Amino acid sequence: MVGNEGANKEAKNNGSPKSAAAASSSSSSTCFASGTLITLPNQKQIPIEQLQSGEELLTADGSTIFTTQMVMMLDKNRLSQAIFHTITTTSGHNVSLTELHLVPIIENDNTINYIPAKQIKIGDLLYVMSNGQLVSSTVTNVILETKTGFYAPLTTSGTLFANGIMTSCYANVRSHRAAHLSMGPLRFYHWLAQLLSINEPFGHQNMEGVHVIPKVMYELVHFLYPSALQVS
Repeated sequence: MVGNEGANKEAKNNGSPKSAAAASSSSSSTCFASGTLITLPNQKQIPIEQLQSGEELLTADGSTIFTTQMVMMLDKNRLSQAIFHTITTTSGHNVSLTELHLVPIIENDNTINYIPAKQIKIGDLLYVMSNGQLVSSTVTNVILETKTGFYAPLTTSGTLFANGIMTSCYANVRSHRAAHLSMGPLRFYHWLAQLLSINEPFGHQNMEGVHVIPKVMYELVHFLYPSALQVS
């Protein structure tokens, strides 16, 4: 682990990242830190906790910036603490993610490879939004931080810009692509609900904790295909 002494001391005083996360709320390995700023199509940024189902956001596919939609909040907890990996780039962007949250890095052949936040290291290349343009930026620092509050939004693209850094919506899985395919039924229902003008198709999004739908889906995958999951 690299980073400043204060952050490392904090991590050590709270035990290992795994034990600290276990002591916090369940599903703390799936989220962004509270206060993370999400980019809208007009370039305005809003805190992640203010996202609503159906809201349009910006994302990218590695070459083009385009619009995606907020489907639902998979998990949210305003008061529990969790260990986050805070990643900083040369462009001045930084984002705090729990350890198993997938982040797209740019490989030497310019392909995208999604890896857990805990595997991000200095020198890795990430996609960031700078002055409305999609550019690559090198990771300069990674530290462990304990923060209060976490959120896990799902978008129609499975990606979004968090504090200006392109990130996945998925965690605890080995494949971003497989996770995105598994969320197809949720995206279809979201589309159908909009077509039929159904308000709050996934229930009241102010509820705390893991939403029942992803919870059931996770348990089903854990039972049928456990090797698809990444739990440590």
